Amino acid sequence: MKMLILILLVLSNNILENDISKINKLTKNAEKAFKEKNYKVAINDYNTLIDSFNISNEKIHLNLAHSYLLSNDTLKAIENYNMASITNNNKIKSVAYQQLGNINESKNKLKNATEFYKKSILSNNSNHDSKYNYELVTKKLKEQEKKKKEKNKKEEDNKNQQNKEKNNKEKNNKEQENKEKNNKEQEKSIEEKLKEVNMSKKKAEMILNALNNIEFQYIQQLKRKASKKIDKNKPDW
Repeated sequence: MKMLILILLVLSNNILENDISKINKLTKNAEKAFKEKNYKVAINDYNTLIDSFNISNEKIHLNLAHSYLLSNDTLKAIENYNMASITNNNKIKSVAYQQLGNINESKNKLKNATEFYKKSILSNNSNHDSKYNYELVTKKLKEQEKKKKEKNKKEEDNKNQQNKEKNNKEKNNKEQENKEKNNKEQEKSIEEKLKEVNMSKKKAEMILNALNNIEFQYIQQLKRKASKKIDKNKPDW
């Protein structure tokens, strides 16, 4: 019995030493691959540490997040930056929040970006990159707000102008309709009066033209009389 226990202890010790050796090797290989920008290898080794050996800490998740981000897998990067932010290591937490801020800024989610930069600065007040990014994004937000207000004002002005033109058009149309209506009513009234005196419209127009001709001739005569020279030696009468 004692011999069996001793054998089991030796075997478990050998297994433990073997696992530790594998873990150390994977960790070194992953770090080396990351430094050499071989991100696929780094991702594979870090995931092996997490899945096969249950080795999970903020540093591994941070490096794994960096590797995913640089491999253009943003969703996996966000997942691991969030995991890396759950730590008492304020420097790593600050970097994780900073990267989440950068991702949101790149997607033009500026309000979200400012919140992550705030968390990054609160985690580590010496993170000057987060401070700079926070100021830059805040400035962008103000510019966006200004442009939005200008756009809204322009749209409102255009809307008011369109309403004004519409109202003027409706007013002019209404005036024209009333004018046409009045003309028709006036024509109708004249026709009714002509009927009363038993005169056709055509005959009335002929009489009116004749009167106009007489009036024209009379004016012409007045002009000729006015153009004659007055003899001062003769009396006015």
